[in-house]
Amino acid sequence: MRNRLATRVRSAAVVGVLTALAAGILAPSPASGRTTAGTFSVAELNTVRGAVLEADVVGTAWSADPATGKVLVSVDETVSDQEIGHIRRTAGRLAAALKFERIPGELATAAELRKPAGEMTPFVKGGEYIYGFDTRASLGFNTVYNGQDYFVTAGHCTNDVSHWYLDSSLTTYIGPTVGSSYPGNDFGVVRYDNSTIPRPGTVRCGQNEVDITGSAEPRVGMPFNIAGYNCRPATVQAVNVSVNYANGAVHGLFRANSCAAPGDSGAASFSGSLALGLLSGGTTSCTTSGITYWQPVNEVLTAYGLTLT
Repeated sequence: MRNRLATRVRSAAVVGVLTALAAGILAPSPASGRTTAGTFSVAELNTVRGAVLEADVVGTAWSADPATGKVLVSVDETVSDQEIGHIRRTAGRLAAALKFERIPGELATAAELRKPAGEMTPFVKGGEYIYGFDTRASLGFNTVYNGQDYFVTAGHCTNDVSHWYLDSSLTTYIGPTVGSSYPGNDFGVVRYDNSTIPRPGTVRCGQNEVDITGSAEPRVGMPFNIAGYNCRPATVQAVNVSVNYANGAVHGLFRANSCAAPGDSGAASFSGSLALGLLSGGTTSCTTSGITYWQPVNEVLTAYGLTLT
């Protein structure tokens, strides 16, 4: 059961992270320091982003919208009008800088998503499924550090799973979780301890294998594919997005117009031959299209000094 209006207490450190991530989302004009839309300054938009986090309404996601010069707040079906009012009141005199949109379903990490009624198979699958006790997730990208092989996946899964396997019966061991960051971020690192398991620098795209040669930062309008047996296409809709899941807020994500399903946590997204991100979460209501949020892969590579295989 999700706690509702302002029931969690965030630390000042998290607010500091938000402010750091927000800086540079919208560049002010040299003359006025205002956004392109000429309504609110960068400092004011950063203050509004902090106010949305302070309001602490689960089921919200927010980012600065360059098209309007405002902060776009996406609210899922569980967010009431009263809670929207609470966000406005928390923003105070800057409430006019808020723009709200209602999105279908319920925002959740990919591990918490459930199949829509009547759907026989998920729309998105990871490059390969991986398993822990009572958990199925997706392998993101293979990496290396000082000659040791690792893979990266979603932090909301590595937080809960200490040992990973290739099969649901938990017989073919891969290795242990050696790093995890969630909430705040959403990435984790697993070490390969089984030398018999191949770990190529490719991702599955339907029946094909795509060689990953590097990584890229997401940008609005960028087309990409989601690794898996169905290899669905998607487009980046927003960057530097914060999402308030039931277990806490995650910052610095990018948003896309794609579906996700149970077991897709940590799934790889790539543009051409470049790694882009790891699936964090999305909306529970999804038929042929939807909304998903992605952890940029460069952040985890930098945090742990990893190199893509």
